[in-house]
Amino acid sequence: MDPLTIVGLASTLLKAGPTLIKTVGGLFGEESSQTAIKVADTVEQVTGAFQSSESRQAKVEQLLSALPPEELTRLEKIQVELAQIDAEREARQLEHVEKIFDTGQQTIRQGDASANPKVAECRPNIAYISAVASAVYVIGMSLAGAFGHGPGPDFAVAGFLISPAGAYMGLRHREKGQGTAT
Repeated sequence: MDPLTIVGLASTLLKAGPTLIKTVGGLFGEESSQTAIKVADTVEQVTGAFQSSESRQAKVEQLLSALPPEELTRLEKIQVELAQIDAEREARQLEHVEKIFDTGQQTIRQGDASANPKVAECRPNIAYISAVASAVYVIGMSLAGAFGHGPGPDFAVAGFLISPAGAYMGLRHREKGQGTAT
């Protein structure tokens, strides 16, 4: 069998874990089930015996290389099913993250459109306070540093102070475009 196929198979098996391997192997009949049980037991032993993921990967690849071609063919069928399960799991996780983001955005929009003026002005006021506090901090600490009374402003503190204003003004648009903002 192709070494790349064995690498991918070993990676998929290690990621799925023994229980899922056995479960999916049972879907394809008795022979596949027996192969899945044998491989799942091997994966379990390797996972317990080796600390690093590279060592685990190498050992599973070595053990897969020793299997007969018929068993490797059965494992390829199992691998396809495991990959589909993994893809579905990842899609559900992404949907969950997107739903959380949408709910947060909806809450913010409802607060901004509130009939109560205190609620509607809360976020802008926090942003103004944040901007003024960060400006006062940076200017004050810069002046103190210029006159020998300290090291000057700490940019971690300045970033913390300005972040509410930046979030309110939409400075996360680059992260949103990249899909990294939540």
